Amino acid sequence: MGLLNRKYIYPFIALMLMSACKKDFLEVNPKGVLVAEKTADYDQLLNALTVVPITAYQVTGDEVAGVVPYLTGETLPENQKSFRWENDIYLPDATSMEWTAIMRVMYQYNKIINEVMNASGGSEAQRQSLKAEARACRAWGYFMMVNFYGAPYNEATAATDLAVPKVLTADVSQTKFTRATVKEIYDLIVEDLTGAIPYLPTALTNRIRMSKPAAEGLLGKVYAFMGQYDKALPQLNAAINDLAGASIPIGLYDFQKELTPGGAFTPVSPITGPTRGNLNIDHEVLFLRRTLNYFTYVFSGVVLNSKTAALYLPGDYRRAFLTPNPLADFTHIYPNGMLRAWGSGAANNAGVSVPDIYLLRAECKSRGNDLAGAVADMEAFRNKRMPAGEAAIPAAIATDKVALTTFILNERIREFPIQGYRWFDMRRLSVDPVYKSTVGTTHTVYDMTGAVKSTYTLRPERLTFRIPLYIANANPDMPQNP
Repeated sequence: MGLLNRKYIYPFIALMLMSACKKDFLEVNPKGVLVAEKTADYDQLLNALTVVPITAYQVTGDEVAGVVPYLTGETLPENQKSFRWENDIYLPDATSMEWTAIMRVMYQYNKIINEVMNASGGSEAQRQSLKAEARACRAWGYFMMVNFYGAPYNEATAATDLAVPKVLTADVSQTKFTRATVKEIYDLIVEDLTGAIPYLPTALTNRIRMSKPAAEGLLGKVYAFMGQYDKALPQLNAAINDLAGASIPIGLYDFQKELTPGGAFTPVSPITGPTRGNLNIDHEVLFLRRTLNYFTYVFSGVVLNSKTAALYLPGDYRRAFLTPNPLADFTHIYPNGMLRAWGSGAANNAGVSVPDIYLLRAECKSRGNDLAGAVADMEAFRNKRMPAGEAAIPAAIATDKVALTTFILNERIREFPIQGYRWFDMRRLSVDPVYKSTVGTTHTVYDMTGAVKSTYTLRPERLTFRIPLYIANANPDMPQNP
């Protein structure tokens, strides 16, 4: 393992994270930049850690299909492999992937956590707040990592299922890493968030910085992914209540309003669709961790399959972010009613989003038998997404717990097409005895005539990514996922 220059990087860290470098997931090697010594230095460092290039999971969800020749003509090899649910997505010498990208920023969070209380300048309260931010950000990073490389959380097996190394120091001399269990990582996430929340700013002032409502929303999501919906609900409620203290616009967009002339999603380009690419000012972004996503912008090879496309009612304003045409091709349409995502720019938010919190809260209420509360939440949410006549929950669904929860899970698919949210949901639902049947296990590739060219089947073990080969080869004593 190479040595790491012990200096901090400020405005250049995003560029650093986007590039492949040496065979060490902690090796960032920033040269010629300022060493963090003052409280203000650590504050600036937190402003820089916003770009995390994680992309493979965006096309692994069961909501998608592939279309040739676009799938093979434009899509990166690792995305094609992840679409096919192959064992190893990256080549042995590839170093730019989920593991590396997140662990590099985790190194920086650990530096802040371990050092900021000894920084010069500023107040004790400021240093406590910065440490809390770094702890909550570290929790976000480990939540992503455990959902890539650990088995889905199962209370019966979490104490023995292997996840990722639990690295809590920024020690560049460390050369041996062992995998913690899924339970150990989830325990750390909960500990970091519960310890951080009292010291975080309640008022949201900057989307790239962790706030109290963002951490509360994340903790609610973590509990939901642990199947502890009773613990999740109070946190999700707190997050929504605390949005009122924001000093910048935050909340759910009214899609009808924003798609009319002068709205936030206009003008609508005939090539790239509505205008929703600037996540820094997006009202529905609560905590921004930007990742590239060309599948919601200009790529044409991975689309919503016909089953998913049929989930949208005719008046659903979210259909404006879907098109039946490949990029800049208005003479051909996808077969079988399939639709391409567009209009969301070349990135999406892998951090904390307002719609995610609202939908998780509705799900927790439904699972907890508060059907009336879940219906009220869902109808209020859907009134922001479609005409009132379509927003109402059918009576037969509203009074049936399983049907209502399934409806909410489908709403999550409609809300986050080809953004990776469905993959995470598939994982947690795969160990849910009631809803595991809602997880699809087939990816189909079509040509533009609708003919099936190939099919791929998701094996249970591939709900968990294998450790990247360059990490596994550098750490031969670290057990590999099946």
